[in-house]
Amino acid sequence: MTRKYFINKYKQLFWYFKPQNLNAMSDEVLVEFVLNYGDWQAFKDLIKTMGVEKTAAIFKQNSKKKRSNYYPEIVNYYQLFFKHYASGDSR
Repeated sequence: MTRKYFINKYKQLFWYFKPQNLNAMSDEVLVEFVLNYGDWQAFKDLIKTMGVEKTAAIFKQNSKKKRSNYYPEIVNYYQLFFKHYASGDSR
């Protein structure tokens, strides 16, 4: 699945962006919106599109920031998920 196809398929998740700016969003924002607002199928498609290692690295980097946009329960769940399924520790 290409990034452009993924964004078009799940464009309702990216309510914050104007339609003409969707494909210009960063990978960090893409991961954040899917983890916070997407369902399990959107997450699985994100993994198919970006790969589990890249998604885990982006999540790890952004969830550690002092001011993070991830919900606390999302941080907890995906820390555990990526610790199990990605080769690097996501904490």
